[in-house]
Amino acid sequence: MPSIIRDKNGRFVPVVRPKLWQTATVKRSRDRTDRIGRARKQLRAKLATTQWIGELDRQGIYELEACGIEWPTVEAWVDALNPQEASAARRFVKNVLQVLTDHEAPARTQNEVYNELYRRLITAGFAD
Repeated sequence: MPSIIRDKNGRFVPVVRPKLWQTATVKRSRDRTDRIGRARKQLRAKLATTQWIGELDRQGIYELEACGIEWPTVEAWVDALNPQEASAARRFVKNVLQVLTDHEAPARTQNEVYNELYRRLITAGFAD
């Protein structure tokens, strides 16, 4: 038996409730929600990467490629990480680029940061 409520004028009004939710409708709604969530996540990642690349020093990228690590490999590695790890990786790569462009930094320090980046790329499967 449907419930009966009063409207704003005090008249009795039956409450209409659907008999059954259509499972196909619910599935489409959930799929759409999931697609929207994935698209927003990808957009946030793309915006973060775009902003990060804009802040980087091009000279650092040239120095990195001169050492033997391709820049697209580094970008692919960062993009493959989850958002928290990607944020830390961006800071790490930015630090590596700053050390590589700092001509006053000791060669030992430059080698250490380069080797650490290379080790991380190998561990993630992006370098041989």
